[in-house]
Amino acid sequence: MMITDTSKRVIPFRPRDAKRVGEGCFYIDQIVWLNGDRIEMGDRVGFNVGCFVNGFGGLEIGDGTIIGPGTMIHTANHETDPDRPIPEQGWVLGKVTIGEGVWIGMGVCILPGVTIGDGAIVGAGAVVTKDIEPWGVAVGNPAKVIKSRRS
Repeated sequence: MMITDTSKRVIPFRPRDAKRVGEGCFYIDQIVWLNGDRIEMGDRVGFNVGCFVNGFGGLEIGDGTIIGPGTMIHTANHETDPDRPIPEQGWVLGKVTIGEGVWIGMGVCILPGVTIGDGAIVGAGAVVTKDIEPWGVAVGNPAKVIKSRRS
């Protein structure tokens, strides 16, 4: 399937797609959306094409946040008991909280248990393993805050 400027579709979320869907929330063309009953979105939250979102451990996203194409948001991880095969283990849940007015760049991976503060920017390809302060600009693998938007 080829998606072009003229063929792309902006699709509104329906109320039943998540625990809470604010006004004007949308995604573009295709996303993987798992455990929506544990996801809460404020107003005007947007997901670009190709995102993977699993709300199993809980996910909250604030008003006006935009998520770049190919971003992955994980809210749970496998347990790591060395005496049992991974497929037979349970899950460790880690709620992800993304504040208001956040910009998540293309191809970002957000791991369980992190909080991204209001107004933060996460650069393309970053792997978010720890909290990002409000208004911070974070890049890299693992993501590190390199400056503040408020300076």
